[in-house]
Amino acid sequence: MRGGIRIGSILGIPIYTDASWFLIIGFLAVWLSAAYTKLSPSFALGYGAITAVLFFLSIAASKIAHGVMSQVRGVKTTAINIKFMGGATTFEPEPQDPLSVFFIAIAAPLVSLFFGVVGFTIAWLLAGDAVFSTDPKIIETLPESIGNSRTIWTIISLNIARINIIFTVFSLIPALPFEGGYILKAAIWKVTGDRYAGIRWASRSGQVFGVLIMLWGGLVLLSNFSGIFLLFLGWFLFGSAGGYLYLNNLRQALIDTDAEMTMTRDFRLVDTDLSLRDFADKFLLMEEKDANPIYIASSNGRDRGLISANSIRNIDSEMWQSKTLQSLIKPFEEVDTVDFKTKIYEIINLMEQKQLRYVIVRSPVGSVAGIVDRGDIMRALDAKLLWRIPSEYIKQIKIDGKFPANFRLVEISEQIL
Repeated sequence: MRGGIRIGSILGIPIYTDASWFLIIGFLAVWLSAAYTKLSPSFALGYGAITAVLFFLSIAASKIAHGVMSQVRGVKTTAINIKFMGGATTFEPEPQDPLSVFFIAIAAPLVSLFFGVVGFTIAWLLAGDAVFSTDPKIIETLPESIGNSRTIWTIISLNIARINIIFTVFSLIPALPFEGGYILKAAIWKVTGDRYAGIRWASRSGQVFGVLIMLWGGLVLLSNFSGIFLLFLGWFLFGSAGGYLYLNNLRQALIDTDAEMTMTRDFRLVDTDLSLRDFADKFLLMEEKDANPIYIASSNGRDRGLISANSIRNIDSEMWQSKTLQSLIKPFEEVDTVDFKTKIYEIINLMEQKQLRYVIVRSPVGSVAGIVDRGDIMRALDAKLLWRIPSEYIKQIKIDGKFPANFRLVEISEQIL
C-alpha cells in the first residue's frame, strides 16, 4: 500500500500517490486542452493542465476523507494511497462495527458530491442559467456574452463538476470495491450481525454489476469506441469483487476450521523403555532420507512426551544400549500443543511466531490425538474451498515447512487474530 510517492500527510496519516498519476495528468492536460484552443490558443495546454490537476485534487480529497473519517470513528489509519482507479485506505485493524464501515465509506461520495455542487455553483455564478441548458452549442455562444476568460473558467468548473458527479454516482454502485459496496456490506452486517455475510453479498453484487457493465460496454462498442472504457471498468469490477470474495471465503474457512478437522496421524508411538540402540536400528536407520518423522514416547498406555530424535547425537554411541528413550523425552509441558477446538488461524499464528514445523493436538485426556503442519492446513482448506491443489504440491509444503506466499494465509490469520 505504500509503494507510491509520498506527497504529504494529514492527522499524522501519510499520503501516497501512484507514479502513474503524472502520466495521467499529462494525458488529460493534452486531451482537455482541445476545449480551450479556440478561446486561448497560446495557453490552451495550460488550462488543460489546470483542469487535470483539479481533477486529481478532487479525487485525492475524496480518498483523504476516508482517512479523516476513520480517525473520527477511532479506527487507526496507517496510510492513504491515491490510485487512478480510486484509491485505498489501510486500516489497522479494520473497522470493527458496521456504523464505522458506513461512515468511512460514505465520506468519499459526499466529498465528490460537494465538489460537484461547488463546480456547478461557480459555473452558474460565471455564466448564469446557460450552464444548465441541454443544448450543447450554448457554450459556444458564451464568449459573446461573458467574454473568453469567464467562459474558460466556466468550462473548467463544469468539467470538474461533471467528473465529480460521475464519480459520486459510480462510487455509490452497491458493489465492492466501490464505496457503495462497503455501504451495502455495512447494511447487511447491521441487519444480520454477520460481517462476512455483508462481504459476500457486496462481492457477489460486484460480480453481477461487473458482468452487466461489460455487456453494456459491448453494446456501446458496436457504435462507439468509448464502449472500451465500460468493458475495462466491468472487467476491473468483476475481478476486484472476485478478489474480495476469495479473501472473505478464506477468512471464513480459517475461522470455521479447527485442529480436529485438520490433524493427521502422521506420528509414531514408541515405547519409552526402548533402548537408544534399538530405537536407532528399528526407526532412525529405516527412515527415508528426506523424512522428518515425529516420535511420541508412550508407556503404560499413556503418552509421555515428544522424542527429540536429533538429541541422540549428543549421547556417546557406546551408551546407547544402556540408555532408554527416557533420556530423549521432552515433556508436553515444554512443547507447544493445541486442543481439538483450536482454530487453524490460531495455529498458523503460533507456528509462524515460534517458527514451528508442526504442532501437537492433544485430546481432553492428554494423549496425542494428531499432528498439524502447514501441509495439513493446506489440505484442509483445499477440501473446504475446493482449490484442487495437487497432492505432490501439499507434500512439498510439508517438506519445505512454508506456506505459499500467494495464498496470504499468514497475513490473513494475523488480521483475524
